[in-house]
Amino acid sequence: MPPSPGKNSLPKALASRLASLAVAGLLLPGLRAYAQTPDSGGEPGEDARPEKPDKPAKAAVPAAPAEPVDTTFTEPPVAEAGPYVPFAPPVVPRPIEYSGATIQFGILAQPQFEMAGGTDSDGMTKNLFLRRARFMVGGTVYKYFEYFFQVDFPNLFKLDLSDTMATDKNAPGLNIQDFFVTVKALGELIKIDAGFMLPPLSHNTLESAAKLYGNDYFANSFRRNVFNVTDPFGSDGESPVGRDTGVQARVLVLNGHINVRAGAFMGHRVRLVPVDATGPSLIGGMNMFRLAGRLQINLLDAEPGFFYQGTYLGTKKIVSFGGFYDFQQNTSTREESGKYQSWGGDLLVDLPLGPGILTAQANVVQWDGGTFLPLPKDRAYMGELGYLIGPIKLSPIVRVETLVAPLVPTDATMPGSPLIADPNNPSEIRYGGGLAFWPYGHNSNLKVFFTHVHRNIGLHDFSVIDAQWQVFYF
Repeated sequence: MPPSPGKNSLPKALASRLASLAVAGLLLPGLRAYAQTPDSGGEPGEDARPEKPDKPAKAAVPAAPAEPVDTTFTEPPVAEAGPYVPFAPPVVPRPIEYSGATIQFGILAQPQFEMAGGTDSDGMTKNLFLRRARFMVGGTVYKYFEYFFQVDFPNLFKLDLSDTMATDKNAPGLNIQDFFVTVKALGELIKIDAGFMLPPLSHNTLESAAKLYGNDYFANSFRRNVFNVTDPFGSDGESPVGRDTGVQARVLVLNGHINVRAGAFMGHRVRLVPVDATGPSLIGGMNMFRLAGRLQINLLDAEPGFFYQGTYLGTKKIVSFGGFYDFQQNTSTREESGKYQSWGGDLLVDLPLGPGILTAQANVVQWDGGTFLPLPKDRAYMGELGYLIGPIKLSPIVRVETLVAPLVPTDATMPGSPLIADPNNPSEIRYGGGLAFWPYGHNSNLKVFFTHVHRNIGLHDFSVIDAQWQVFYF
């Protein structure tokens, strides 16, 4: 008789269940350990609990303390908000460090093509030259002293009859462009600069030539006459534009949001006053120094460095306004003393807006040489406006400048004679614009600009076309 299914199937089912329990018992410790250990990309499970030890673990013997390790270069810097435009990381040389001092080197090269007309001649001069060829050295000594030195070969091999009076390719010479030392008298609050430097005038004059917004400074930032850029303080020939020798203090209040600069500089030194019938002559150079001061307020980010920038390309948010006063008194003569003075104000806005960065700068400057310097009383208005389109790293920029010169009488000997433009000091209007392409920010960029120039006295207007490539490393 066949066996009943209920009798033999019960032992078989029981045996199968017992075998399953045995396998689960063998795998349970491993599963519990796996539940306690997170994988490389996640957190521990919420239900994982540590396994209770059978008996207390022995106290571990404390290890010997490790030697202190200098982590100056091992800990990464805190990440800050990056630029609003995805530039390549700026190339900055790492200073060479040795025994409490550092030194670093850099270059600035600006090959340029230019076509320029003239107000009294037809046609356009064509030039291929180096607008700037600079070599820079800077660094620190201990933690209290800084130094900066650069030489420049400006306008190398440029033919420019109006500015240099050269009749062939011009090589004006290698100049010491800047050379000054800085002592941190009170940390970052008070700094003292001494040497050959830019006096504290307008924001544009204090900007680094390697970090301008347009292709160059405003024409009237340093120029005091439409015919040339000769230094009004007595330097001859091709001299470093705008520099002077002296000492200044920089006070940076509220982390640099209030920036005060004030200094004394050589300025113009009067010559020997010859002997006359009333007494002995006066020695030359005994007049007082040139004094200059500037106050700047930054509403958002500060600009604590010695050199400002025409644009920070999104690394800072800038809304600043400032003013300056510059004068020198001639107190060495027996007669009425003369006085030179210049003053002005400026505004800079450099802010992210939409997919890019809006940059606007405005300057107004007035100067008067009086009877001390051969400078007529003129006033200049300067402005530029542009927008950096972030995705393509391209900035359309417009620029406008106006030099307002006083009118002079037709006949100075006749009262009430009609006023006309001064042929020796004409007014001028410059307007134009261009494109700046920033593939590597300030390290390497390309700028193409067009400028139209109108002078109140001249045969006709003229234009200037510039194309400049920059390579900068410091």
